[in-house]
Amino acid sequence: MRLTPIINSFAAGELSPRLMGRTDSPKYAAGCETMENFMALPHGGAKRRGGTRFINEVKNSAHTVRLIPFEYSVDQTYVLEFGNNYIRFYTNGGQVQSSGSTYEIATTYTHSQVNELQFAQNADVMWIVHPDHIPKKLTRLGHDNWTIASEVFKKGPFLPVNQDESLTLAFADTTSTVQNITSSAALFDASHVGTDWLVDTDPGNATGEVVWVRVNSVASSTVANITVKDADYMPTTTTATNLWQEGAFSTLRGFPSSVVFYEQRLWYGGTTHKPQTLWGSKTGIYEDFDLGAKASDGLSYAIASDRVNNIKWMAAQRVLIVGTSGGEFRITGGNESAITPTNVDVRRQTSYGSKIGHPAYVGSDVFFIQRSGTQVRNVAYKWESDSFQSDDMTFLAEHITTGGLTTLSYSHVPDSILMGLRADGALLMLTYEPSQEVIGWHRHITDGKFKSLAVISEDGPDQYWFVVERTIGGVTKQYIELYTPDTHLDSMISYAGASTSAVTGLSHLEGKVVQVLADGAVHPDLTVTSGAIALNYAATDIKVGLKYVSKLTPTRPGSNAGAGTTLGKFKRWNEIFVRLEKSAIPMINGQRPPVRSPGTDFGDEEPVVSEDINVRNLGYDRDGRINIEQDLPLACHIVSLFGTLSVGD
Repeated sequence: MRLTPIINSFAAGELSPRLMGRTDSPKYAAGCETMENFMALPHGGAKRRGGTRFINEVKNSAHTVRLIPFEYSVDQTYVLEFGNNYIRFYTNGGQVQSSGSTYEIATTYTHSQVNELQFAQNADVMWIVHPDHIPKKLTRLGHDNWTIASEVFKKGPFLPVNQDESLTLAFADTTSTVQNITSSAALFDASHVGTDWLVDTDPGNATGEVVWVRVNSVASSTVANITVKDADYMPTTTTATNLWQEGAFSTLRGFPSSVVFYEQRLWYGGTTHKPQTLWGSKTGIYEDFDLGAKASDGLSYAIASDRVNNIKWMAAQRVLIVGTSGGEFRITGGNESAITPTNVDVRRQTSYGSKIGHPAYVGSDVFFIQRSGTQVRNVAYKWESDSFQSDDMTFLAEHITTGGLTTLSYSHVPDSILMGLRADGALLMLTYEPSQEVIGWHRHITDGKFKSLAVISEDGPDQYWFVVERTIGGVTKQYIELYTPDTHLDSMISYAGASTSAVTGLSHLEGKVVQVLADGAVHPDLTVTSGAIALNYAATDIKVGLKYVSKLTPTRPGSNAGAGTTLGKFKRWNEIFVRLEKSAIPMINGQRPPVRSPGTDFGDEEPVVSEDINVRNLGYDRDGRINIEQDLPLACHIVSLFGTLSVGD
């Protein structure tokens, strides 16, 4: 029996082995057994991923490093290198320098803490939180002028009113703005210095009687020196009172682990002491968390649930979405109203639970890593149920996240792609275009491990920045590398200038076998020695970097034919056509169709074609697989596959 099948889409990406029998599914027809270093395009084709350009080594390769994006506008974007007690800065494809030296600022975050940071940005200021640190404000004053400082709160936030009637506070007098305050039992800690407290010395007075104080010093566990911050409301008595509120943030009680802007308020969520509580600032006053009943006053709310649900992240969409360890909640003011202190409406939407990590905004959806670490879910509004629901984005490729994900990021130009890093250093991508029913995962590996990523949006395609761990001469190095969509070498450097055969500046790849493009032609591989290589001939445009192989294996042909399926029957591809678009010619089932003729001059640029190329007579087997590989440092864009398949018993 002779068939003429066609594979005209790879948009379902790499599918789970569990789906390899689902020949009835449209996803099977558009899916692949392997999609490695190929990207599923929303239009249906498969395109080889770009390489990376070497920028520099991180400050200390022995420490964990994280990249965080900072975007003021499309022409003022930065990537921040957070390491052990420092930040370095990158923009315009390079590292920010000042007076000829690398520009950096000091921080209090250790390298073991940087992956737990969460952040929210407003213009030139970024708020950064970590459960062991007071919130910080990172401010850009100039290209090489940045500051980071602890948040200075105007008032609050506060914990709920003390519930222990035997634990009281008493002022020393009613006239001094600076004085001691004494507790009836051990209460104060050195970490309370700088925190705000509220003390009610006149419970019978309905308004205006609460004294706002700030702790100056702690003499003992029962005595603290304080300053009354509002002299209009002084203590009315020195009688001990059990009606007081402690500051919510301190080393003793912990600091918020998540932060977001929503409805002109700054929101903090989840401390060690109050893991289910979130605090909203006054409207437009991001340092003031003073509580009240006015619509613009600060507010706090503890999510009530059947078990402790630590807040892991918060996201601002049409509502405030809070991801916790036990479920996902929406927070509104009810009836499409803005949130105020008197109308907070919190409702659980799903019960999947989240892993700590910054969420990714994908259109109107929010993507997060489920508590297990091996599933990616979205939170999306469904108008038919008037609720937010969550779909498992890894359902078709559950195998691809084995080992767990550590982070997510999103790029929307030129294509809608969600990116995640797997614990073993693989880079995972999800091509996501729900309006076209496109959901396709693909894997990307390199000679090393992807350790961190950041995406910044510019006036053009988004930029992907990576920290990549590589082993050089037996030593572990971590490099900052920038994605290069139109070149196909990793950790690449380039040279353009006078004709030369000597290339230097390769010490970061010492001892590595590298691929070379010389004036567009593939040069034989070379080994880096003393940070340099010597070409066999001179060239004016040279690119040197690490090899990676792109592999594409569509699902096996399994269409119904005659009395049943073609699965399990002997097959032979008499002829396979590969339709290419601006692509070099790849290998097809181990064969590379002729690229050059005897008359082609040595050193001529490799041909890039938009045409159908074919191979013939590939032998019999029961699978009928088509394996496509590109191992040369060249582009590869496959639009479709078709040909003539003989099927027999």
